[in-house]
Amino acid sequence: MPRPRHAAAPGSQATEPHRYRAPSPGEQGRRPGTGRLLTGAGLCAAVLLLGELAKAGPVARLDLRADQHIAAHDRGGALTTLAKLATDIGKPETVGIGLLILVPVVLLLIRRRLDAVKVFCMFAGAFALAEIGKKLINEHRPPASLQLVAADSGASFPSGHATVAAVLAVALVVIAATYAWRAAALVLGGLYALAVAVSRVYLGDHYPLDVLGGMLCALAAAFVVTGLAALPALQPYLRRLEAPRRGGRRRGGSGAA
Repeated sequence: MPRPRHAAAPGSQATEPHRYRAPSPGEQGRRPGTGRLLTGAGLCAAVLLLGELAKAGPVARLDLRADQHIAAHDRGGALTTLAKLATDIGKPETVGIGLLILVPVVLLLIRRRLDAVKVFCMFAGAFALAEIGKKLINEHRPPASLQLVAADSGASFPSGHATVAAVLAVALVVIAATYAWRAAALVLGGLYALAVAVSRVYLGDHYPLDVLGGMLCALAAAFVVTGLAALPALQPYLRRLEAPRRGGRRRGGSGAA
C-alpha cells in the first residue's frame, strides 16, 4: 500500500502532489517502488500457479464439493435475489468497462490527473492479467446442474466479476486522500468485492478459487502500478501530471492585478 497522503489544509486541494525528494543516506541502498514491483510480479505468478492448482485433482474436487454443498443446503429465495443483484453490479462487460472509463474521467474533472492514470492502469492491468489467466489456465465452468443462471462464456479461472469488484475497491483505497476516506473505501469497497465474489460461487458460476484468483489479479495490478509510480526515474513525468495548469499568465510576468 502507498504511504498515506497528508490531509490538505482548509481551502487547498484535496490532495497534495507527490513530490520527489532525493533519497537520504540511509535509503541509498533501497530503490523506492522496487519492493512493490516485486510483490506485484509475485502476485502475477501466484495467479497462474493458483490456476494450475485449481485444476489439480484433489483441489478441483474440493472446489466442486463447495459448490455442491451450497447448491444443496445454502440456497434460498431471498439469498438468490441478493446474489443475482450482486453479480449484476459486477459484470465485467458492462460495469467493468464503465468503471474503467468513468472513474478516471471523474478524477480528471477534479484535476487529479495522476490518480486518473493510476486507476486506469490498475483496471487495465487487472483485466489483462485475468484474461491471460483465462487463456492459459482454461478451466471449465462448474456443471450446468449447479448453475442458477446461465454461465458466462469463457473459462472459469479467474473470475472476471471478482476482478472488477476487487480492483475498484483497491483503487479507491489507493487514491483515498485521508485516513477517514481510506477507511471508508476499505470497508465499503471490501464489502462490495466480497458480495460479488460470494455471489459468483453461490450462483454456481464459479468455484471458490476462481474468485480468489480474480482478487489476486486486482492486488497484483495495484502493486505494479503503485510500484512504478514510486520509481525515481518516473518522477519527472509524474510531476508534470501533478503540476497545476497556470492560466492567464503572460510572458514577461505582467498579469492583471
